[in-house]
Amino acid sequence: MSLPICPTDCSSNLPTQSFSLCAPDVNNGQISKVFYTTVGNPLADWTSAAEWDSRIENDAVGASKIRALMGVGDLPAPESEEREISLGRKVQGVRKFTLNFRVDETNLINHSAAMLLQCNTGNHLFWFETRDHLLLGGSSGIEGKIKVDIIIPEAYTDIITYQYTFTWDAQFMPEMIESPITDDTGDQFPT
Repeated sequence: MSLPICPTDCSSNLPTQSFSLCAPDVNNGQISKVFYTTVGNPLADWTSAAEWDSRIENDAVGASKIRALMGVGDLPAPESEEREISLGRKVQGVRKFTLNFRVDETNLINHSAAMLLQCNTGNHLFWFETRDHLLLGGSSGIEGKIKVDIIIPEAYTDIITYQYTFTWDAQFMPEMIESPITDDTGDQFPT
């Protein structure tokens, strides 16, 4: 799947749609993984399991490595603005996306990583995957900001979490494919 090419005149083609009365194709919610790397290190082919497997490593040194977070997240509808221009025409402004992601493994290594991400180091590239293995982000990844904070609840029976917030501006929602990401046993990356 690639980003659409918008028409440049008023005679646009209608998009193809697909529905089934007997066997609707639906996908469950919940983001379960987020992958991130430094800007300037996109994937050559995000559909390649071999490329993902060679780049995902949470403890290797190197700017081209991709870190993997596991947790629970969501992507609500983006903020957007429709503006009226001359002759009553309306144009859609850029959409402002916010992915919320809660990490519940709060060991000392993850704490150090969260603290390092609190440095103002600019943007990162990231991708995210749903629990049912839909991967979003394209070969180029999504360029945006990562913000992380620690949440320590009052109740002893509740757990400490890191609240990650990924934000970016874009005209389109991210590209989506079935995830090719696997672990070193050939299975889908840990669920």
